[in-house]
Order: sequence, then structure tokens, then C-alpha cells
Amino acid sequence: MMHKKDIMSSETMLYMPVYDSFGNLCTRVMEKSKDYISKIPPTKLMDYNLRYYGSSLRGAFDGSKMILGKLNKNPIVVDERGNILWFPSKSPLHPECIWFAVHHIDEYISVDKKSTKIIFTNGQEIIVDVSVKTIEYRIQRAFLLKYRLERRTKHLLVQYDRVKVFQRFALDMLEDET
Repeated sequence: MMHKKDIMSSETMLYMPVYDSFGNLCTRVMEKSKDYISKIPPTKLMDYNLRYYGSSLRGAFDGSKMILGKLNKNPIVVDERGNILWFPSKSPLHPECIWFAVHHIDEYISVDKKSTKIIFTNGQEIIVDVSVKTIEYRIQRAFLLKYRLERRTKHLLVQYDRVKVFQRFALDMLEDET
């Protein structure tokens, strides 16, 4: 069951798998100003949040796949208007999958061939068992998704603005008739 505290915001930086004392997969949620443990596993928590905001993990992956092509670990758009994109460290089906909010990653530094230190915009750091090349590739894919999505939806915004102009014009005409 999802609690109000489990609802993602623009402050949410990371979903990391952790196990409770009973061996249940939970999520360490890192936000800019606090950390807490959710009883929901990371990928389920991501799906619940996407559903809360009117999408789903399946829908987000399908959309990403349509734009970027078939990849196993595509980034996803959580909120297009807020430029909130996330990417998984591994297959989301893997229990050790960590989810990263791209806009909170400030820097990433190689620790060794298979580990990377991620530094977030608030100064917090974590070391993950993913190579720096993989992290860099996933971040690049997220920005490519953002760019292509903006290009595709740009004409929708223009159409929307034209509708607003037409509505104002029609209202002005009605006012002139009265």
C-alpha cells in the first residue's frame, strides 16, 4: 500500500534497494533534504508513482522504446513539463536495480572498472556497482529522450497557442456584438 510520503516530487533523487530485518525488499528513498525507507520495492515504487501521475512503468518504457528504439534499460519520463527523467542502473526486473533522477546528478567519477561514485546536486554521494561508462551512457540516453520528445511535442504547443489565440479572438468578437 502506498503512503503519502511515497509520492515522488521534484526533490526525489534516488530509489535504492535495501532489505529490512525480515529479508523483504524495500526502498531507500533519497530526497534533497531527507532519506527514508519505503516498504515498497524500488521498481514497484516507480510504477506506483507513474500510475499516481497518470501513466505506468509499462507505458513509460513503451514510450521511451518508441522514441529511442529497443533497449533493455531505457530512461523514462516521469514528468515531461517538469523535465523529470529517471533511468535504472540494471534491468528493472533485477532486485538490485537502483533508479536515478537525472536532474539531480551533479557529477559521476570512476572508482574502478565496475564502480562509480555519483555526486548529487545537494552534495550527497553514493558508490554504485556500475561502470562510469554505463552511467554516462544512461545519462546521455536520458538527454536524448528529452531532446527527441521536445522536438516531437513542440508542434503540439504551437497548436495549443493557436487555439488560445482563436478563443480570445472569438470572445472579443462576441463582446463586440453585445
